[in-house]
Amino acid sequence: MSKMLSRFRRPAAVMAMVMAVFGAGVLAAAPASAATIKVRYPVSGESVVKKTGSPLALGPGTLDTTVTTKPGGGDVSGVLTIPPAKASFEVFGFIPVKATVTVIPTGPVTGEIKQGVITTHADAYIQLSDIWVAGVFYTPVGNECKTQTPVGMDLKSEGDFTIFNGGTVSGTYTIPEFKNCTIFAPLLSSLVSGPDNTIKLVLGKASSLP
Repeated sequence: MSKMLSRFRRPAAVMAMVMAVFGAGVLAAAPASAATIKVRYPVSGESVVKKTGSPLALGPGTLDTTVTTKPGGGDVSGVLTIPPAKASFEVFGFIPVKATVTVIPTGPVTGEIKQGVITTHADAYIQLSDIWVAGVFYTPVGNECKTQTPVGMDLKSEGDFTIFNGGTVSGTYTIPEFKNCTIFAPLLSSLVSGPDNTIKLVLGKASSLP
């Protein structure tokens, strides 16, 4: 009887080892399924136009984001909503100018989170309206005064960035020339358009979205 049991045990043991090795190989080769996380970040920040040298307060707004996780981070896609901002600067160093600046996105914010760093790209028109010179002279630029092409912004986090706690992102961008501003497009382009403008946004603690 013991010899018969021994005969059965050996093939069974070999089969168990084969199944264990085969099963482990299949599990190791199978990719982990990606998780999707939807969150909303409160957004506020500041931009400085190089030619005017004046800060432009941005926000408070929101960034509704979908993060598709992957090893070491995740892919990001989101919708940025920023309310119109009030700009104040001086022309020729002494003539005050005030204007309303509206950011009009042309598509979603896209990017990647990897090892605590987030990089994003966004394209948006910059629209100018309600322009006043010296507080008394209204400048009629119409309702479609905006950059000729979308502004491309590439932002990168400063320090650690986490999906749920957010962080600070910053970068530089170029403002194209303006169009559809009645007769004032060349003047506005000379005063505002150009490279090396800075932007910094603070993405606060995230809240979950359904």
